[in-house]
Amino acid sequence: MTRAFLQHYLFEINDNLKVEQNKIGPYEYLSIDNFYKRPEEIHTMLTESWTQSWKNSINGNNFREYFDCRSSFPLTQYGFENESKTTDYLKSILPLEGLSCNCICTNIFSWINTPSSSIQLCPHQDLSLNILIYLDKINSGGTALYEKMPNVEHSEEIDIRFDISKENINHYVIPSIFNRCVIFDGSIPHGGFIEDHSKYSNRNWRYNTVYFFEKEN
Repeated sequence: MTRAFLQHYLFEINDNLKVEQNKIGPYEYLSIDNFYKRPEEIHTMLTESWTQSWKNSINGNNFREYFDCRSSFPLTQYGFENESKTTDYLKSILPLEGLSCNCICTNIFSWINTPSSSIQLCPHQDLSLNILIYLDKINSGGTALYEKMPNVEHSEEIDIRFDISKENINHYVIPSIFNRCVIFDGSIPHGGFIEDHSKYSNRNWRYNTVYFFEKEN
């Protein structure tokens, strides 16, 4: 069944949000619970939508060993009420001068072949402030922050899997909770972390949305 929606309505944030400052290992991050006003509707949209593959290569393992997908929703300005509610709020609590975000991105993931427990999603760094909202209800894991960038032998287009047992690098996991927003410096080496891979296998999906605030050109 086709369902029409306005992006700013579906992804509207709640009023009177409470920001909490947290520390995990050497890192600090912010968290905001009950971030979206309509998380159940967003969850339904994600579970019922087609989604595009992401970071592909003819020699890669995406759609062979796992499904790694991304969609995006542009942050538009058509003059509707509450269109800028999210960006206005984030700019009121964060140092976002000179940074901008043009779209809401999704991270949508599931294993085809369930790996061993030492396999995690490849650590990486972003040139942005990362604002991530957890939107699946499995919540086995979250986001790992690493004390240094590991030696990654291949690009994510080839394989998103990384064996954390090969290097003795401390990591700290921000736990995922449905409709919780977490905010951290994207330059910190980080990656998705899954405690029980079987829970995200066989088309059981991991869902996030992300706002990347990057330097304006």
